[in-house]
Amino acid sequence: MLAAVAAGGGVGPSRAESIRARSDSAPPVVPPDRVNLLLLGDSLAQGMFLSLNPVLRRRPTPRVINGTLHATGVTRIDEHDWTAVTRDLVAQHRPQLVAFWIGANDFRPLVVREERTRYRFGSAGYAEHYARRVTEMVGHATQAGSRVVWLGLPNMRESQFAGAVRQLNTIQHDAALAAGAVWVDTWEATSDAEGRYMPAIALETASRSFRAEDGVHFTSWGYLRIAGLLFDAASEHFPELEPALGRLSEI
Repeated sequence: MLAAVAAGGGVGPSRAESIRARSDSAPPVVPPDRVNLLLLGDSLAQGMFLSLNPVLRRRPTPRVINGTLHATGVTRIDEHDWTAVTRDLVAQHRPQLVAFWIGANDFRPLVVREERTRYRFGSAGYAEHYARRVTEMVGHATQAGSRVVWLGLPNMRESQFAGAVRQLNTIQHDAALAAGAVWVDTWEATSDAEGRYMPAIALETASRSFRAEDGVHFTSWGYLRIAGLLFDAASEHFPELEPALGRLSEI
């Protein structure tokens, strides 16, 4: 199974000692009997849901909830307002865990309706408003009491597209972490040893297709591999969810 890569801040020794002292006297955290996982995002998240749902149906827990919509993005709230959608869906479903995977359509100009302005990709205005929306999306989930994981975008076959993804990942990473989400890197897991796009994974006896023919999306098996990163990171950072969430191993 691929290892989860999640960034986060450290805790100094003195603070760690005080946390341990308080935890020794604190009542134990009771794990939930069931974990509702709300997936939010574009066609990448939608592909993960479609691949993951049949697998999880065979388990008593967790339950995965589809909050995805293809051909959408953070940039075009005039078409689909992901900040409002996040707020409404977490209020409706009250998930213990929310996972975002979005951005494959976000290289278009970013529209700010109240300003009647468009910011091109790569501009300072784009980065500022995009980061603000990521912050709002994560904030709606955390304020509702959900734990949040944000999956970064994967490597892409077209080099120009891959370069743009790196820029967008930087914006998403910084904003998501600052807002309280756990960041899960998918770039390394979708690149070979030289950092190039990796269409297949070498197994013991043969290689297996990992990415779809368009060089952006994944095969069903590939989506499950990325879902494994999500589950591993969530179990590591939110241990109270692990008994009900479990891990996707030996896929």
